[in-house]
Amino acid sequence: MNKIISEILERFYICTNLPILAYDGQGFLIDSSGYDDSLYELLKDNDIYNKAMNKYDLLIDKNPIIITCPNGINYTICLLDTSGLNKGIYILGPHSCNKNNPLGISYKPKCLMNNLVSLLYIISREINHGRNFKAGFSYHVKKTLDFIESRYNENITLLDLAKHLNINKSYLCSLIKKETGKTFTLMLNEVRIEKSKKLLLESNLSVLEVALQVGFNNQNYYNITFKKITGMTPLEYRKGA
Repeated sequence: MNKIISEILERFYICTNLPILAYDGQGFLIDSSGYDDSLYELLKDNDIYNKAMNKYDLLIDKNPIIITCPNGINYTICLLDTSGLNKGIYILGPHSCNKNNPLGISYKPKCLMNNLVSLLYIISREINHGRNFKAGFSYHVKKTLDFIESRYNENITLLDLAKHLNINKSYLCSLIKKETGKTFTLMLNEVRIEKSKKLLLESNLSVLEVALQVGFNNQNYYNITFKKITGMTPLEYRKGA
């Protein structure tokens, strides 16, 4: 569950550049994306979690609540699980209606927050659908997906996977292709590129450092693969995000 929420937060931040956190029903932070020490301090100073939980019963279905703070700062609160099975909240922000907020807070007019919350739930639905879809794969293909997700930053090969699963390499290759329509290498590269997007946006690492950190052994191949999958180079993605 927490791993899925972390992926939701990461994708939402990549799409919107709006910091976001998730808390469970006991008040424990599940994960965040786009946050640094100064934003955590701002969240704490404005007592946002407690203010949000005081309004929890007012959260209906997918309708968010906006908490307004001094200095033109806002936070948007919405349910972690609209089905009501899991209590918890998402906190979107801080955001501001002022394009030139003195604290440099992200400009997001209040009128857009319903749209951004809708996007958050779309991302959540797509990711959860993907997890449920994985249930339709055979045992070995499920294990392939898990293997890639856990070791994408290592120098792994189809042979490594076949040995890990104690299965014939050629048979595994055909099984993966048949069930996913992709090769092992393509699936691995798609995961690596997706992971690298966050590093490009949230860190000051060079493109080479990003490439090495997600498992590519040279920058040129990373650049070619990134453009093939996304339609742009890593630098274009970083500058245009």
